[in-house]
Order: sequence, then structure tokens, then C-alpha cells
Amino acid sequence: MTFHDSVLASLLSTADEHGERPALTFLGRGESTRWTFAELALRARQVATRLTEAGAYGERVLLVCPSSAEYAPVFYGCMLAGALPVPVYLPSLAHFRSAWSKIASIARDSGAAYAIAPEPLPGADAPATLPGFRGWLHFADLLRGDAADHWALPTPEDLAFLQYTSGSTGNPKGVMVTHGGLTHNARVVAAAVGAGHETTTVSWLPLYHDMGIIGSLLSPLLWGAHVVKMSPQAFAAQPFAWLRAISDHGGQLSYAPNFAYELCVRKVTDAELATLDLSRWRVALNGAEPLRRDTLRRFAERFAPAGLDAASLYAAYGMAEATLVVSAGPLSAADPGVRVGERHYVRCGTPLDEMVVEIADPVTGLACEAGEVGEVWVSGPSVAAGYWQRPDATAETFHARLPGREENFLRTGDLGVLDGDDVVIVGRHKDLIVINGVNHYPQDVEYTVERVSPAVRGGCGAAFATEPTGDVPQAEAAVVVAEVTASTAGDLDELITEIRLAVAREHDVLLDGVFLVEPRSVPKTTSGKIRRRECRAMLAEGRFTVLAGWTSPALADADPVAAGR
Repeated sequence: MTFHDSVLASLLSTADEHGERPALTFLGRGESTRWTFAELALRARQVATRLTEAGAYGERVLLVCPSSAEYAPVFYGCMLAGALPVPVYLPSLAHFRSAWSKIASIARDSGAAYAIAPEPLPGADAPATLPGFRGWLHFADLLRGDAADHWALPTPEDLAFLQYTSGSTGNPKGVMVTHGGLTHNARVVAAAVGAGHETTTVSWLPLYHDMGIIGSLLSPLLWGAHVVKMSPQAFAAQPFAWLRAISDHGGQLSYAPNFAYELCVRKVTDAELATLDLSRWRVALNGAEPLRRDTLRRFAERFAPAGLDAASLYAAYGMAEATLVVSAGPLSAADPGVRVGERHYVRCGTPLDEMVVEIADPVTGLACEAGEVGEVWVSGPSVAAGYWQRPDATAETFHARLPGREENFLRTGDLGVLDGDDVVIVGRHKDLIVINGVNHYPQDVEYTVERVSPAVRGGCGAAFATEPTGDVPQAEAAVVVAEVTASTAGDLDELITEIRLAVAREHDVLLDGVFLVEPRSVPKTTSGKIRRRECRAMLAEGRFTVLAGWTSPALADADPVAAGR
């Protein structure tokens, strides 16, 4: 397979040489949109022509767009016109006004001159107050008229777009993704999973997120593959629709976070299962959030009758700061994983070609001993150029050095260990709960809590530390907030007692606070990660509807977070 210097060069080359190949199929309600590479490239050139006429060269352009067929030519057209696309999350129109503050903060940080939306949005006059903002553009403005043929293509060092981080541990920052980083990541992922121009990928992942825009769109199109997309809303409404699309279109590669596989296990009926043919699904890649062995095992067993080969299960680890994927590899549902402390963790594969992973002490910056947990540091051609307009944060995060090594390392903030060549992720450094000098990973505590009862919603709880200032000012206390189902029956006080006992038994931790809250109230990032620090702040400020709660006397007197005040 021939790789070009940029995703743009690849798209235009494939359109010239194999324009009749299917490039993008978008599955909508009742009808589908299907474009060949020639048709996609024509639309991208139309967008680029209109943006050039508007003077967008060198400017940042917000993409305030839902997942749709038009997203692809708009994204490519921005890059082709020499503008820098900035994908942002678009909430439902009913919630657009309330979500505008977050979009505006990204617009302000990026210095966006334009914003693109499918059509006029409520409150769209708000950006006019932002410095340097010049106006909104809509699909009807861009996908029309003639299309210029000759464009100056970027170099590998040029920026391709700004990917704003999801903000699980802090405020979103604009990651500067380069064309070289994009093409390198696409090339090494293709080698790792055996993808090429004959591959069909199927995805519902949102296109404002790195796993969606890069993993399910830009990389496959660079390979010359056929991309089949559906909206995240379609998947959320009916998880079966994702598997139905894989079955109908002969999907061979599909990415998804762990929760998606879990949803399919729980929601797909026997009657629906009987209609599926998953025998052509070669790579079912699980990434973007903590992987769970039980999910992998149940998914493999549940969909084996539909022809799913358990060997098609893959794990991946990555982040926006490394463009996308750092490590990947096949999984075995029967593999007990790697034991770290109290729990077994899933292997996330080996580092991709030319990518280097080291484990370092997050405080001293020294390399850890073999088998020792530390911060995951990454180096290689896929690592992004830094954070937009944040030189100090760029130096701190992207320019770390190990003693005796010349290359710069990306400090990921993730805690992990190397098991041979395999990367194993155990949590986030900033989320650690330290009780009496012993480290506890919040994901472990949350997993224990959600297994106590079916009433506790899986993947919808937060465990975090609070620092009381009473008689024991140096001690940390552990608090749990957990969503419970709306149909929960029985004694919630009894459920709290069961949670306290389970955490004490499995982790030797005496919780100082347990709060049961309404469904869909625990804050998450746009990629579905729990925002533990935001959860702690919400509890302290009384922004949760607490259905039942318990607080130890010492913590209630020492810290307002404990009382949910």
C-alpha cells in the first residue's frame, strides 16, 4: 500500500486513480447516502473553493456539526483551503443555548474566525462577541457551485487540525495534530490490524472525537477503504443497529469503547441475534476507556452464534496527544490479564511501529523498574506537536526527558505497567485515591460498587478522595457517588451498607461517604469518561439530586463535600 504525505494527498490520489470505489456510506433514518472517492473529493474541493473565497486561509474554523455524510467533505475542504478545522461537540438543538459556553470557550481559545453548522442554530449570534470572529457558514453555502482543481498540499510538519481534549482531568486544550502524525498513525494502525483498500469499516463514533474523526474516517479513507458511518444517536437508541450495519455491509473493522460492547451484550435480543452474520468482522477494537475482561468474555460468548470469532477482539490504548493509537493487539477472552495490586487488568497490545512506551515515576521522572507501576510516557512520530497557544503546558507535557535519553517524551498522565512488550493501563495519576499511604485506583472501587447490585448503573459511578481539615488534616477520605436505576426497589440505605461492606472487603478501604443519585447525573467527558473532580465539585455545591446518602461523622464535620453541601 502506498502512503502519501497527507490525508489530502491520499484522498485526491485515490479519487484520480480509483474514483469509482465506494468511499463513504452514511446510514440515515430510512435512507442512506453513498459517495465514491471521486464524489467525495469533488465535494471537498467545492468546500475548499467557498472557504477560500471567504478568506479562511490560515484561520481556525469551528465545526459545530453532527455526524453526517457532509461532515467528511467539510473537514477535508477546510484542510484543503489551508484553514484549520476545530471539531466541537454539538448538543441537541434543544440544549444548544445552554451548551454554548463550552463551545465559546473553545472558539475563544482557538481564535476561530468562522464556524460551520448544517443550518442556522439558535443563539448563533453569540460568537459575534468573540474577538476575531467573522461569521457562520452553512452546508448550503459550501456544498455548491464550481470546484477549483489545483491546490497546494500540506507538508508533514503542517498542522492538520486542532483536537480539543475531552477534559477528564482538566480544562480542554487544543492538541495540534500534524499531517505527518496523521499519516504515520494511519500507516502503523493498518499494519497492526491488517487493513487496506479492501477493508470495510463500520462505526457510530462521534466525529468531534479523535477516535471517531481519525479512527473511523480519516485513517480508513487514507487506506482507500470503504467507510460506513451511522450517528451516535442511532447507536444509543438501538445498539443492535451497529451490529446490524456490520452484518449488512460485511464490516471487517470497527472501533468502540468498552461500554458499547457491554450495551450490546445486555440489549441485543435473541431474535435480533439470530439475524446477524458477524463472520466477516476481523477486528473488533476496544479502546478509549478502561477495558473489562468480563465484558470481553461475555461479548465473545454472546455473539459466537452469529459467527463472531473470539480472535477478532482487539485492545488499544491511545489519546489525542499521540494523534490516536499508541498500542494495539489481539485479545483473548480467556486471558486472565495482568495482576496489579488487587485486580487483573487487560493488556492493551504492544506499541505500534516506531512508537516507544516507557514507564516513569510521575514525581521524580526516573524510569521505573520492570513490573513497577508508573506514569506512561510515549515517544514517536505519531505524537502531536503540542497544545495550541500553550507553550508552558506543551513543554511540561510533550518535552519530558528520561536520564540518558535524547528524545522527548509525552507525559500521558496515565498510570500503567509494561508486561513484557504489552502496555497495561491501571488508571489516571491525578485520580489516585491514597488512604494511609496506600494507592487505590478509582476504577477498581467503581467496578466493585457497580457489581454490588443490578440497581447500580454500570459505568456511571465515581470514586474520589476528599481532604478533610478537622482532627486528621493529613488524611484522605474516600467517597463514592453512584447512579441507581429509576426503577430501583428496596431499601437504599441497605444498598449503601452493601456498598460499604463490598469496598471494605475487596479493597481494605473504609468509605467515608456514599451517595446514590439519579440516572444520567454523574458528569462525563464527551468520550464517556467519568469526570471525578467535577463530580466532587458538584457534590460539594449541592448540584446532585441525592436519593440516599451516608457520611461518616468525622468527614461530615470536616468537609462540605461529605454532606453534599
